[in-house]
Amino acid sequence: MFKQNRSESSLVSNNKGNVTIYSLCVVVGIVVGILAGMAFSGGMGSSGGNPVVAEYNGKSVRASDVFGQVKTRLFDLEEEVYRTKEQAIKEFVEQRLLDDEARKSNMGIEQLLEKQAGGAPTEVTDKEIETFLASKGLNLKDPRIKKDDVREYLKYRQKFEKRQAYVEKLRESAKVKILLKEPESPKLVVSTDGFPTWGNAKAPVTVVEFSDFQCPFCSRAVPTIDRIKKEFGPDKVRIVFRDMPLPNHNRALPASLAARCANEQGKFWEMHNTLFENQQKLEDKDLKDYAKSVGLDVAKFNDCFDNKKYMADLEKSRTEAEKLGIAATPSFLINGVLLQGAQPFEKFKEKIDRAAKS
Repeated sequence: MFKQNRSESSLVSNNKGNVTIYSLCVVVGIVVGILAGMAFSGGMGSSGGNPVVAEYNGKSVRASDVFGQVKTRLFDLEEEVYRTKEQAIKEFVEQRLLDDEARKSNMGIEQLLEKQAGGAPTEVTDKEIETFLASKGLNLKDPRIKKDDVREYLKYRQKFEKRQAYVEKLRESAKVKILLKEPESPKLVVSTDGFPTWGNAKAPVTVVEFSDFQCPFCSRAVPTIDRIKKEFGPDKVRIVFRDMPLPNHNRALPASLAARCANEQGKFWEMHNTLFENQQKLEDKDLKDYAKSVGLDVAKFNDCFDNKKYMADLEKSRTEAEKLGIAATPSFLINGVLLQGAQPFEKFKEKIDRAAKS
């Protein structure tokens, strides 16, 4: 049920296996990187910024005619290549750091990790199991999920996190730097008028979030957005929320509608937080209960919600995102530069600082 990720496996795999994985990742990354680069530049051996890439009936087709329509998808490819290379470099360097430290300590890597980051894990409570499953959009009512399996996974994760913390100390001590150049996102322009907003309209940086109230990854981004608000303040950063309820989340659209109706009464962010805190309870009755709990005029809310007042706006928001090539939530535009996924605060800070200077 629960599988270890690449970072977890790198701490317990043997050296020979690591070298093979690193080599494969680097080779694949180079090949796909070349192909993606060709797509962005317009083709092999071309000159100029907008070369002819095809001809038909004596007519020419230029790169901008073709690739402009898929620029977001091409960026996704480049970013995937970058992440694959970055992960391969991290694992390679971490393995060398562990090799060096084990050699200095005159012991094997597993012995070193056990000494520096071992020990018995603490007992995992039922409450911790429920909280963990809820963060993934799951619960123990699912017959596929066994409580003991989850408990063992969480114990394993404790061990992994201890080891990861030790390796991070080694990285800091060695002053590791990754010199790989991150791909530049295409600039995307979207409307912000009429959408729920936090911050000063004249703030130099605007972060537009495309999100889905039923998406577990979107809920993970909430603390990061809260930290952005706190650390940058409303005069430096403006946050605009754009609805992107995905078709496979059957309660996302009603939840978005509830949030819009709350926005009508100046309580969008209160409803926003409540919806993300209760992703497993988004039925119509739940949404109307939340309207009362956040202090809305319930009669006005019910009228707005029952008559689907903002349904056309929600569909328009999702359609515009899809036309831009944004297909996943959460996705963010930071002054038009795309950042996808529930990324750590540091990644947002880097993009925001860069946007503020440009």
